[in-house]
Amino acid sequence: MFSSSSSSSTIRVLLFIAASLFYSLFALAQTNLKYRLLTGYLLNSNATLTKGKPTLFVFEQEDTFKQVFQQATNTGKRKADAPNFDREMAIGIALAPTKTPPKLSVSRVFVQDSTLTVRYIRMVDTTVTKSPLQSPAQPMLLLSIPKQTVLRTRLVENGKVVQNIKKRDTN
Repeated sequence: MFSSSSSSSTIRVLLFIAASLFYSLFALAQTNLKYRLLTGYLLNSNATLTKGKPTLFVFEQEDTFKQVFQQATNTGKRKADAPNFDREMAIGIALAPTKTPPKLSVSRVFVQDSTLTVRYIRMVDTTVTKSPLQSPAQPMLLLSIPKQTVLRTRLVENGKVVQNIKKRDTN
């Protein structure tokens, strides 16, 4: 006969194995996406930002992209990297303007169950804090990814979900 303690430990082991299998299947469903950073753009002055939090933009069409982002002029650099909206979609992350902008870098972009997740790292830029900028700078990231069927997008900053947006119906 089994004692109650050995049967409960057997149940725990079986639950652990089942949870491990479920997690491994869940992790396999993620598809990492290659992304390309887009440079040479500024946020339009009439773009709406979420107060006190990062703002996430997802663009599938060029006309809506141009309503929020414009090509920078007089940068002395080459022409802005334009997304190819026939094959790509654009993702924008903008923070409130600040005199000591942080360093932003994309750590991972993936899609799972029609949910696009954009993970990025926000670090204090110690080189700027020693000599703050005279006018506020607009910290932002702009990237393009291959076109995806996306129903919702999740923005993760330093491991914490900061925004979720659902795709709007275009009907």
